[in-house]
Amino acid sequence: MVGARRWALTPLLCNASSTTLLHDSRLQEEGQLQVQIGQLQVQIAQEQEEKGQLQVQIGQLQVQIAQEQEEKGQLQVQIVDVTLDADTAHPRLEISDDGKSVKDTGVIRKVPSKEKRFDSHTFVLAKEGYTSGRHYWEVDVGKRRSWALGIARESVTRKGTVTPSPKNGFWVIGFADGQEYWAHSDPWTRLSVSGKLQKTGVFLDMSAKQLSFYNVHKKTALYTFNLGGDSSQEEKFFPFFSTGPAAAKPDDEPLRIAQEFDDDDE
Repeated sequence: MVGARRWALTPLLCNASSTTLLHDSRLQEEGQLQVQIGQLQVQIAQEQEEKGQLQVQIGQLQVQIAQEQEEKGQLQVQIVDVTLDADTAHPRLEISDDGKSVKDTGVIRKVPSKEKRFDSHTFVLAKEGYTSGRHYWEVDVGKRRSWALGIARESVTRKGTVTPSPKNGFWVIGFADGQEYWAHSDPWTRLSVSGKLQKTGVFLDMSAKQLSFYNVHKKTALYTFNLGGDSSQEEKFFPFFSTGPAAAKPDDEPLRIAQEFDDDDE
């Protein structure tokens, strides 16, 4: 009987051992599953973080695009067709038929008396004036030994002696006696120019209240005036030109307003 009992206990021991192994196996599987779940949670968290970072990057990119579009809009400049107003020109000055060039004849010509005509200096203004916007034009100064150009307030003094300066309503640069380039600031500022300046670009930015000059051939900046509080939004500003001081023997080469703009112009 004892032997029979031993044989009867053997299956029970085997079953108990199998149950223990099965339990351990399940615990191991559950442990592995917990590890996998933990890893998956970490992965999900990382993906969510990356998604969040991506959303931030997208937002930053959208802001950048908006800024670039705004800057592009700000850089849009109107190239203006400047025409000289003969009714403002000093009697010594001769304006071409197309209104695109001016030269000093050296003699006082008989011209109609006009309230807006300059009578003491060889000055002339353009027909078009501006109160807003961004405007660009170019002037071919050629080989002239003296000249001045820029802008003038509509209300500047036309009769009698006047000095072109910001406080008098003029923002100009000029070339004196074939020697030096100057900005007619208060006081004057000597300009650094490489070589001979032959074509000058003028950029009037009313929104920024600035007037800038450029060496077209060298593609370099020459000078910038800050119009500041001197620029009224109600008063017009006109392109200004001068052949320089009146001389007994004037330089007969004209100042010309450029009508073609070539990026490859050298």
